[in-house]
Amino acid sequence: MNLKLDSLNKFILIGLSLFAYKAVLLVFAYVLNSQQYNAFNQAYYSASIIILFGSMGFNIAQTRIPVKPYFIFLFVAFNVIITSLLLQFLSKPFSSFTDYVPIIIYSIFIAAGTILNFRLLFEGNYKKYVLIVLLLTFSHLTVLPAAVYFNIFIFHLLAPAVVIWFFSVFKMLNRGTVSALNIFEYYKIGFSAFVINSAVSLGLAADKFIANHFFTIETANSYTFAWGITAPVFYLGNLIEKYLFAEKNPVKSRLLTKGFLISIILISTYITAILFAVNLFPQFLPGSISAELFYEIFTFMIAGYSVYVLFHFPINAYLFKILDVKKQKTISIYFSIIISASVITFYFITNTDNIISYKMLLLAVWLYIFTLLAVKTVIMFKGKKTAAADSNIIATESVQEIP
Repeated sequence: MNLKLDSLNKFILIGLSLFAYKAVLLVFAYVLNSQQYNAFNQAYYSASIIILFGSMGFNIAQTRIPVKPYFIFLFVAFNVIITSLLLQFLSKPFSSFTDYVPIIIYSIFIAAGTILNFRLLFEGNYKKYVLIVLLLTFSHLTVLPAAVYFNIFIFHLLAPAVVIWFFSVFKMLNRGTVSALNIFEYYKIGFSAFVINSAVSLGLAADKFIANHFFTIETANSYTFAWGITAPVFYLGNLIEKYLFAEKNPVKSRLLTKGFLISIILISTYITAILFAVNLFPQFLPGSISAELFYEIFTFMIAGYSVYVLFHFPINAYLFKILDVKKQKTISIYFSIIISASVITFYFITNTDNIISYKMLLLAVWLYIFTLLAVKTVIMFKGKKTAAADSNIIATESVQEIP
């Protein structure tokens, strides 16, 4: 009983800390004006893409080969710089060097800190993990008054804020033990984890990047805020997945049914509550967005993502219960092909004169993430099934990676 209570407390603490961190993005919509909010989102979702590639699945690699923090910092810095240069080549998001530098600094320290903090969570030190996430949240909030009052580009303040955060918590993060390593092996483990675990997150970051760089400010702000209200369905799905995955000796034929039922109840409740609140209290929407456009985008957006979450997380829990660890390589290969194709699509979308509508953008993202789910499902169901998950299985998607 005490063990179950401790597990529940752990899930609640971790969930609340991560939700608080993501909720900061909603706070920005209320505090910043429309131009500032759009400028922040342009930089933030550029950084989100850079951080995903910069981290390169090292959070998983660090649990297998716990290297010294300076190795991680060097690897991340290298990945971040290469990714930012490729992103600039693909879509030219950085208009000046003075805007580029703080985004790079922010990306390096967030990526390195997140990788090291994940090790604490992996080892069961969830209280330290939660404390570090909450301190990161606080570092983002502290820059808001100066950004608003002095009308400063917020990443000029966020960059030094996260550097201070990183070194403030470094003693808790400094847990590396390996001073020499096989760099190829470290990248190999990380890349496999990155491809499997971050593929969906890339799609969820890329559409906000496109929206904030190529849509009008009114549409971009409404689209991004709509995502901020939609994202909690992923948090609910992630908790459902972990609940199902933690069940001891479940009847697998009933696992999916149970997952679908829980998902339908929780997601329907959330959607109903949000739609009720938005319709009853429209005055509480931030002034940086168009209320009418937000409602139009939100109803379309949450419908599609809810269907995805309804299927993805229960299926993921079921599949990882019967996963043959050898299939990770096959999944990585197919996911790499899909990601490569999406990068080409991203290039054409961001370099065309005909800007797509928000509905077409969402349909493109949904096609991408449902394709990933279908491919993973087919590969995992084919061939021999094991009785339980293998200890070497790469962790499922983390809610922390949801942009």
